[in-house]
Amino acid sequence: MLKNILKTLQETGDIVVEKASELNDAAKEKFQEAKEQTRDKVLSIIEEWVELLPKLMALGFEMTSFGISMSLSPCMLAELKGKTDDFSEERIKELLEIHKEDKSLKLFLNVIKTTFVLHKKTNAGMKDDLIVRVEVKLSPEIKVFIGQPQLT
Repeated sequence: MLKNILKTLQETGDIVVEKASELNDAAKEKFQEAKEQTRDKVLSIIEEWVELLPKLMALGFEMTSFGISMSLSPCMLAELKGKTDDFSEERIKELLEIHKEDKSLKLFLNVIKTTFVLHKKTNAGMKDDLIVRVEVKLSPEIKVFIGQPQLT
């Protein structure tokens, strides 16, 4: 009787190990699929921003650098330079109205607009250079500087 119980426990243990191994394999497969979908999504977002760059240059920006970083999370980096005088509050409003259907361009312009508003509150003098750094990754990031940033 004890032998039968031990045998049953052993068989049950073997089944549990086998099922756990199957679940582990299935989880690995799902994780790999999710990773590939995420990577494809990030690459798709990067492609959208690459297509936006010529529009930004048409607005008066010069692209001073461009790069792609490939890793688990791909990234596009671009730095654009313009003149603060070319992007008055009125012009930004005008551009936002013209490009109201372009979500990425609206985001770009709104970050510039917000930077100008906040910079004005500092009572600091307005610099000539408008530098915009765009990092497109899983979480896109846009940095706007008035003047030459000393950050790396």
